[in-house]
Amino acid sequence: MVSIEIFSDVVCPWCFIGKRNLEAALSQLTREHEGAKNIKINWRSFQLNPQLPSIGISRSEYTSTKFGGTERAAMVYDRVKRSGHEIGLELNFNKIETQPNSSILHALVYAAEMVQRDHDFVESLFKAFFIDGVDLTNRDNIIALATDIDLNETTVDSVLNDGLFMEKIEEDIQESTRLGIQGVPFFIINKSIGLSGAQPPEAIAKAIEQSLQQH
Repeated sequence: MVSIEIFSDVVCPWCFIGKRNLEAALSQLTREHEGAKNIKINWRSFQLNPQLPSIGISRSEYTSTKFGGTERAAMVYDRVKRSGHEIGLELNFNKIETQPNSSILHALVYAAEMVQRDHDFVESLFKAFFIDGVDLTNRDNIIALATDIDLNETTVDSVLNDGLFMEKIEEDIQESTRLGIQGVPFFIINKSIGLSGAQPPEAIAKAIEQSLQQH
């Protein structure tokens, strides 16, 4: 079995693009390699902005602080939008009004993993935030997304109120620091091959194929 660990932030647009590129690479490989059907993907948490308050901040404040003004932010996001458009993603940055602290969202991804729905939940979070402009600081919105993928309310409540899986987030932070990861997405294939950034499908496929040939 080939394992792929993905250090990602669910409020990172390049991670959404990277997910699509990974899916394209896997689609290509499954047509060419029988072993590609036996690949285990694990989502690992990474926070680009861990300093944000738990209630989040306004998107305008966030972009102004992060990019030094709305004009600079517009230039950055225009590039991201073009990259998304090229692979069929229509990212709607103008719809986003609040920038969340993503720690709770990552904890819910771990909760979703317990019922084999982590990939679905990551996809739901990306779409909600970057396409629909859903406020992911709003508890009702978070609960709705979680229950949509069949997470039970008791588990969701434990994540939101009791810190369930937060130790996993801390472990991921320590691991990403140990590995020297400074940006995401970051793919680790079979704990031996690292790919940084939203690599094109061809590059991801080549790295996975290399691992398949070693098995």
